[in-house]
Amino acid sequence: MASENKKMPGQYDYIIVGAGPGGCQMGYFLEKKKRSYAILEMNDLPGSSFAEHPRHRTLISINKRFNPFPEPEYNMRHDWNSLLSDDPELLFTKYSKELFPNADDLVRYMSDYATKFNLNIHYNTRVEKIKKLETQQKPSENFSLQTSKGEYRCKVLLVATGAHDEKVPKKIKGHELMETYCSHSLDTEKYNGKKVFILGNGNSAFEVANHLAGAASIIHIFGDRKVKHAWDTHFVGDLRAVNDTVLDMYQLKSLHVYQAVNVIEVEKTDEGYVLTIDDIVPHWRESQGHVRVKLPPYDHVICCTGFNYVDLSIFDDNCKPVTKQDDKFPVISNTWESNIDNMYFMGTVMQCRDRKAASGFIHGFRYNVRTLHKFLEERYEEVPYPRELYPLDINTLSDKILERVSVSDGIYQMNNVLCHVLAIPDFDPNIKGEIKAELYQDFPKPYVLETAIKGRFAKYKHVFVIVLAYGFEDFGKDGKHAMDFAHFPELNATDCQAFLHPVITYYKNGDLMDELKLPESLILRFDVPLTLNQNPDVGNNRMRNFINKQLNLKPGQHLYEGFFMEKVSDRVTPFTEDEKRRIPDLSVFKSCIPFSIDLNPKMA
Repeated sequence: MASENKKMPGQYDYIIVGAGPGGCQMGYFLEKKKRSYAILEMNDLPGSSFAEHPRHRTLISINKRFNPFPEPEYNMRHDWNSLLSDDPELLFTKYSKELFPNADDLVRYMSDYATKFNLNIHYNTRVEKIKKLETQQKPSENFSLQTSKGEYRCKVLLVATGAHDEKVPKKIKGHELMETYCSHSLDTEKYNGKKVFILGNGNSAFEVANHLAGAASIIHIFGDRKVKHAWDTHFVGDLRAVNDTVLDMYQLKSLHVYQAVNVIEVEKTDEGYVLTIDDIVPHWRESQGHVRVKLPPYDHVICCTGFNYVDLSIFDDNCKPVTKQDDKFPVISNTWESNIDNMYFMGTVMQCRDRKAASGFIHGFRYNVRTLHKFLEERYEEVPYPRELYPLDINTLSDKILERVSVSDGIYQMNNVLCHVLAIPDFDPNIKGEIKAELYQDFPKPYVLETAIKGRFAKYKHVFVIVLAYGFEDFGKDGKHAMDFAHFPELNATDCQAFLHPVITYYKNGDLMDELKLPESLILRFDVPLTLNQNPDVGNNRMRNFINKQLNLKPGQHLYEGFFMEKVSDRVTPFTEDEKRRIPDLSVFKSCIPFSIDLNPKMA
């Protein structure tokens, strides 16, 4: 039982550290189940980090209010700021009309969310030290948390503290001379006509540059690698187009510049700050290697190299989590548990297991948190992971899979990271009515492939793993970018698609056997036609044929699965000789690597 006064220190089954979006999302699920829990928040409001960050107040999370389909799940695919709940009115889209909203609107939304669902948040409660109880007096007590309000104890610890402190590269001599993303002045008047050096590759560096671009005479952004665009990598934490004004100005010769070099030293002189940099020059004809130079003085040097996402100072030595990337992230399992039993990390820190989807933002980690809650219910409350049962009927199974890949929000935002699993035990075709197909939603794909296929699902003869995934890498990695694929894909192909599309992988007795890829869709729906003059049943027929091929429910049946009702050659008008000379080489589309069971399955 929890402390009688829910707002007092005491013993709780679950303690969440941090009342940001991740902590509040888990609090919602625990509150709904009436579990014993408390959320410890060091400030006096939920989502307090957004009261300060981003410093220039414009979020880069999309607030898309209008979509062409009515399903709430489908619309959550395009709402990047709302937390999950059963209240259709409590959506962030009702708080702002801006595509990129002001962070103050998110603070207001978070406050309303916490109040609406009566989340048990203990405000102004700073966690000072977390210690693992070596000798458990009670089975429900694994951790002791010393706080500014007293001692808390819990069975399960959920750490959701978000970005902790700035990650300043200590290897740079004179790093203490730099201003930082959090400390530099926002008053643009102070930068009028000044020369500004910004260290960093990501959104915080370019956010600062955007803010100063109209005031500074020169801005140089230097990072230790080539910049990665989110539209190319599909990882939302990489540079977003809304922040890349300086790249535009750089290539349009407006004096602001971006370079990928290493900073070695910062010196303060009477003329300003002098930087020593090291660059690689493999393209120099006279000599290749490293070149080290000193740059002319700058008036300001601002370090924007990101944040650490774990605060090791609050953990006692007996429960200090293992970290990686110079203590930037904790090391966590496929189910978000640290190396310390019963200690989980959630919220934006979940991006440490996902650098290809959306775990770093609300629209991604809200689904991770929902799945984590189901795992917690299963492990600690003996509540089985939810499943849905369907008859062994080709049309029923095909319709359900198409509906899920067309509407489901979790596997959409967590593309190729979360997956649905359709599991079917061995059956006698003559009495298949007694056997049901079992659908499990939003499992972590690495967990399924590395653990569940041979574990949880070992008793099932047939397992279908269902994801939405990009396929750019199937066309090779030789300098191809997402925007190279600006033409219709090969619509008749069932093995190679570039943009987001359904991938259904089939395992038999735990072994990878086959794979189906459905055609891309401009509206990211696979249950409605892409064009007006196509085969309207192409998706369903391909899915039905694939299921029948594996389960043999209707021996001999094979439905027409061409994209067009006629031959492709009847639809395509060949290039003229003049067009062949004028149209650029499209060989990028000809190098697709078809699926083979000899290839190892792709991991998220």
